[in-house]
Amino acid sequence: MASFAGKSDVSETPAPTGPVDAFKSAMRVLASGVTVITAGEGDGRRGVTASAVCSVTMEPPTLLVCLNRSGESFEAIREAGSFCVNLLDGDGEEAALCFAGQTERRGVEQFAPFSWTSLKTGAPVLDGALANIDCEISETIDKGSHAVFFGTVREVRVREGKAALVHFNRNFTSV
Repeated sequence: MASFAGKSDVSETPAPTGPVDAFKSAMRVLASGVTVITAGEGDGRRGVTASAVCSVTMEPPTLLVCLNRSGESFEAIREAGSFCVNLLDGDGEEAALCFAGQTERRGVEQFAPFSWTSLKTGAPVLDGALANIDCEISETIDKGSHAVFFGTVREVRVREGKAALVHFNRNFTSV
């Protein structure tokens, strides 16, 4: 894992050649918590590693997740009408890589190496995650290649005393 020991850990990258490249370069250095967003049941379960997760409001408790509309997870969430945001702890790099498509496992096979339960909505809940936020979709907005799912929180499970997994500059670390 990478560390945040100081500026020497951040490598200089070539100057961006256009607005899209510049945007990608900027987003790469935005440190963010790592989550696995899951939905569906049985062989229809799907999941994806994502950092585009944000709390929206406390009344009612709502968060949003942004997903590519061409992915299997998008379809699973849309069809299920619910999803679970599993916040990974410092030991969650294996799950992050698996659900980011960085292993040979695909689709429902990605769930095999890990232990799962469910909460109110029935979405897969990763046992051992730092926190699990089980949501029912309240609204969906399409924007370009992605969709923003707003989820009303139905149940939360939190595990205290562990570090969070963070992604920064193409590396994982824990804080």
